[in-house]
Amino acid sequence: MMSMAPASAPLTATATLRDPAGQALGTATFRQSGMNVQVSVEARGLTPGRHGMHVHEYGRCTPGVDPATNTVVPFGGAGGHFDPGMSRNHDDPQAANKYGHGGDLPMLDVGADGTGRASFTSDKISLTGMEGILNRTLIIHAQPDDYKTDPAGLTGGRQRCGPITRGNVTTRDYTMPGAQDFPEGVAYDANKGVLYTGSAVNGTIYAINAASGAVSKFSEGGALGRQSALGLKVDPQGRVWIAGGAQGTVSILTPDGVTLEVLETPESPNPYINDLAPAPDGNVYVTDSTRPVIFRVDRNLNLTRWLDLNDTPIKYGPGINLNGIVATPDGRYLLTVQLNTGDLWRIDLRTKAVRKVMGGLMDGDGLVLDGRTLYVARNAMQAVSKVTLSADYGSGQLVAEEPLRGLRFPATLVAVGGDLVVTQSQLDKLQGGTPETPFRLTRFRKF
Repeated sequence: MMSMAPASAPLTATATLRDPAGQALGTATFRQSGMNVQVSVEARGLTPGRHGMHVHEYGRCTPGVDPATNTVVPFGGAGGHFDPGMSRNHDDPQAANKYGHGGDLPMLDVGADGTGRASFTSDKISLTGMEGILNRTLIIHAQPDDYKTDPAGLTGGRQRCGPITRGNVTTRDYTMPGAQDFPEGVAYDANKGVLYTGSAVNGTIYAINAASGAVSKFSEGGALGRQSALGLKVDPQGRVWIAGGAQGTVSILTPDGVTLEVLETPESPNPYINDLAPAPDGNVYVTDSTRPVIFRVDRNLNLTRWLDLNDTPIKYGPGINLNGIVATPDGRYLLTVQLNTGDLWRIDLRTKAVRKVMGGLMDGDGLVLDGRTLYVARNAMQAVSKVTLSADYGSGQLVAEEPLRGLRFPATLVAVGGDLVVTQSQLDKLQGGTPETPFRLTRFRKF
């Protein structure tokens, strides 16, 4: 689980439990307490006895196919059991998530009056982080749970269902049209009022009207060899810059969506161009997550190796290394986060001196700098973190972590006035599992 940053109040959520006819017949409450969640459940109108109770994958109480019977059932739209450890195994509520479903909970004991009550604390679930249950569902079944039979412990039909929602947070979703969009990057053109996002899978770039939410294709995937789109930025000329990931390229589109240039980094067996930062000096600085180098593209669109990181305190290891990158408004520094170590680094644009700002930002992906406040999308941690920086950007403190209403592998984010927009990329579903569709970008107030 992720470490919890200081917060003014505990994170809480509720679920209104309804029967298949839609009648509200119970409530569940969830309260984050350190690394655990305190759960209280009351449900009415059930058969006396013990009933299996689980957190299911999706936040939908609609009909759908039940994996236990392969038939359409009430509340089948909630999917199977929430399984953050990818155990693919039904087990008891004390089993670690790598051995059993994270959604495997204690049973509900129902009395002779048809009312069941349960209060317990679980370390298998959380309201944020990899075990986050926001925007999933609590399901009460018809039968007791044997805690061993896959996929649901022989618990029978789904009798009560409630999406797990967090109050006092206002969000707006921009939905994507494609089943394989996996939106990784996001950028904003304030002059046009347009958001751009790109598919990590096929490289398609979409334009979204930030006011209306209308979505259109800006550039088809595969244009001039662009097979993937990771980090996106819009420069002062309205051009869209695209990090090409494993292709090792930087693509530049005109404001009309025409490919202006495709810049190729030096040939390598393992490139991974991940993010870009236009700087006040007119240059664009580019991170490579597998090769220890920062590239620079000058005003004339010449790409060069700007900084060899082997000669700095930044040490590359297995996995994704430097990822998100931003330039400070004064043009003095770059800030960049190393995903696999959680370290935030400051790089002096004049001297190339490198300083560690702070640690503790594991799975840090995209960055937004707002004055002395840095927002960090932390993909596997399913949250946006807020960091307060010192006047010289040389030190920082993690002050808050915001899961919104349940983020799904947030990759990058961008400021839109007093709001932020974050991509819910679901890149963790690329190697297995079924993504929630439609894919979404989510807009919310800065916190």
